[in-house]
Amino acid sequence: QNAAFFDAHNPAGMEARNRALYAALDDLRSYLYSPEGQVAIFDATNTTEERRQLLIREFHGHFQYLFIESICTEPKVLEQNYRAKMQYSPDYSGMDMEQSLADFKARISKYEEVYEPIANRNIHYIKLIDMVTGRGHMDVNRISGYLPGKIVFFLMQAGMAQARRIWLTRHGQSEYNQVDRIGGDSSLATPGEVYARCLPEMLLERLPLPVPVPVSVWTSTLRRTIQTARYLPFPKLRWKALDEIQAGACDGLTYEQIAQQYPDEFMARCKDKLRYRYPAGESYLDVIQRLEPVIIEMEREKECIVVVGHQAVLRAVLGYFMAKPLASIPTLDIPLHTLMELR
Repeated sequence: QNAAFFDAHNPAGMEARNRALYAALDDLRSYLYSPEGQVAIFDATNTTEERRQLLIREFHGHFQYLFIESICTEPKVLEQNYRAKMQYSPDYSGMDMEQSLADFKARISKYEEVYEPIANRNIHYIKLIDMVTGRGHMDVNRISGYLPGKIVFFLMQAGMAQARRIWLTRHGQSEYNQVDRIGGDSSLATPGEVYARCLPEMLLERLPLPVPVPVSVWTSTLRRTIQTARYLPFPKLRWKALDEIQAGACDGLTYEQIAQQYPDEFMARCKDKLRYRYPAGESYLDVIQRLEPVIIEMEREKECIVVVGHQAVLRAVLGYFMAKPLASIPTLDIPLHTLMELR
């Protein structure tokens, strides 16, 4: 839709946008009332107090809610954001960049004609003012509870989209991999050592050019990831949170041995890999929880990041960035000797 569609004085546009509003609200309610429904994001401009009060009436007494308003007054940041949006918006698919920008700026001016900043202290909101510039501040009003607090913390780390990349790779084949044992802290086997020596060239040819970009390498505290990363010519950081899923009493065993020695455990794991917890060990849900600070730091980090990790851990990281369903995470394909790139 072009800018005229968003004009508050365009009756046809207003009618169509209101239909879209109520259709989205129906979808939101259906999701939140479903067994899977926990948190929903109602992504819309909601630029007037009247619109926000309409939403409050819809939510009050049914769901907890909060508004998030982001204000940016820095022209350079806005221009960069506009250009990034133009690359992915279906409204401007196939259009010239300058033509798209002109229409989008006209759309924004239509919103500005009716825009009313959040000022009502009786509602729950988080307001970000020039946070993406690194010189801004937040206004947090009537926010309490575990999830709202987590949202505030997450937004404190958020910044402008960066032209950076994230690479994920498992450690090279280890001595335990060769004999199908799980867990442990074994060193690299010969094929894993070959991969470690090839990894720098694979990575260097994928760095964004022509502008040099800083790169940080993150590993677990286990030998096989540290050895895999040792030839990479970048600063390295070791995270205990990136260690492989703890197999507890099954550490060092093969799955065949687990089936023989712990048949009930083996069957329980086959039935539900996501929630199954090794005796005195961890489940995938445990791994996902302990990865939270790593994910937050990855979101905040402005450098390119290389994560040299383990299968279960990288499944959780990849699942987060690819927005995969929780139940699919234990089966995501993370092969050995493969470099995956996220943009």
